[in-house]
Amino acid sequence: MGARHGAQSSAVWTSDSAVVLLDGIEANEHGKGLAEARLRALHPLPEGRDHHSTDFEKRLRKIFEKHSGDRVPPWLALEFWQQEIDNVLIQGILGRSGSKSSAIDRIHAVWPEISAAWLRDRMEEVARAGLPRWVQTEFWATEVDPILLIGVDRATRFRREAVDKALRACPGLQIGAVWRRLRALRNRRNGEPEAVSFADSLVNLTGVAREARSAVEETSTSADCSNDRRVWQSVDPILLEGIRKANQCEREAVGKALRAFSELRTAAIWARLRRLRYKQGTGGPLPWTDELDERLVRVHREAGLSASVSDIQNLTGWPRRAILRRAHKLGLPTEPVGDRQRWTMAELRFAIESVNHLTVREIADELERSEKAVWNMVGHRGIPAGFQDGYTVRELSAKLHVRRPSIRTWIKAGLLHKKRNGRIAEDSLQSFLHSHPERINWPLLDEDTTFWVSDLLEAEKARVNEAGTRTRANSRSSEGTQAAEASTSDGNSSSTPEADPCEDPVSHNSRARGASPQ
Repeated sequence: MGARHGAQSSAVWTSDSAVVLLDGIEANEHGKGLAEARLRALHPLPEGRDHHSTDFEKRLRKIFEKHSGDRVPPWLALEFWQQEIDNVLIQGILGRSGSKSSAIDRIHAVWPEISAAWLRDRMEEVARAGLPRWVQTEFWATEVDPILLIGVDRATRFRREAVDKALRACPGLQIGAVWRRLRALRNRRNGEPEAVSFADSLVNLTGVAREARSAVEETSTSADCSNDRRVWQSVDPILLEGIRKANQCEREAVGKALRAFSELRTAAIWARLRRLRYKQGTGGPLPWTDELDERLVRVHREAGLSASVSDIQNLTGWPRRAILRRAHKLGLPTEPVGDRQRWTMAELRFAIESVNHLTVREIADELERSEKAVWNMVGHRGIPAGFQDGYTVRELSAKLHVRRPSIRTWIKAGLLHKKRNGRIAEDSLQSFLHSHPERINWPLLDEDTTFWVSDLLEAEKARVNEAGTRTRANSRSSEGTQAAEASTSDGNSSSTPEADPCEDPVSHNSRARGASPQ
């Protein structure tokens, strides 16, 4: 479908658009003058100017100069005008020559047959074509998700195997209690039981089972021994081994995705993996009970919807979306949410093109959106933008569960350093956490933040070790050079003949062995 009559079902250029775009454009002086007038109308004079820029005049001369031979002037080609209209739409998207509506109005004034509605759809197509592929939903579903799902599947298998082994070792435990214990151990990073290898767990399996059976016999209720501390001391090593293997699988999947698509942000990949994990974990109906429903209603009555959902989520580990659906079925009133305006492709294109030279506030003002909306869009799509480099005090406070005055005190003391954009540099944070591990509130960190902090610590440890190795190598090289200079100054020359650079390495090694005292 072309651009004719303004009743198009798709904003894609076709050969039919030649009827409109090339109307009156002929290979004569009249057609040439009409083409130049249309170009000047598409690119009007800037405000306060009485003439076009020198670059624009040079471009016009290059387009309309005489062409020798069989070469067809560009202004006679349909593709030239299609590209020119797309360029004007891009200028409107990026705000380089007025707003989006003004760009559409200019094109519509030159070609009234092209409707403004079609031009708005075409602007969306142009913006979508210029967006990075990782902004598109299809890219994540087809390229990234298969990599992450392998890690999620393997991690789930290891967790299930750990729970099964714990149940076989301690038959008196209930499966729900074991899963709750596994989730608690998974979220705990400080003060966790001493790491026990899986081999040691197998060796001590007989003792584990014996202790569990004795605990079952001593418990008042023979059906459940989940309140006995000795049972968990025996079961925890099995669960921790499964957790470590599961975490390793997920980290390997994230690392593989980062190696395959280096332009993605680590936080965005972890968020995607977490959503896949929740989606996989809710393949069937959740086992809601009357007790959970009563608790959801009671906490909602006392503290509101958000607190009640968080309470059930902490208790069960279920995704918030599933708990919200349950609350809706129970007839609990939902908290009012403001109307969210959907992001258009043109707005996404403008935000992505502007992140390296505009602040979030400027982008929000230009798009007539809130700063929070811009930050949410950036975070959900994993945009590796310039203003995303580093962290604000608020972000670190939320991530690390540290009071903002404490972070500001560290900045004033020179322990943390800000970049030119006012955000705390990641390398500075990395060095600070490595030098002051006591500042890390491990018990309060969620799983993804724990992995993030661990990666920072490992990277800084590797950097320090590499720097130390390089320093020692330089020191040895310097000592060797000084010794050689001292030997030369004493007049002692080596008795080993000088090696010929073209000599065969085997013969050179045999000569070296013959010259040695052995």
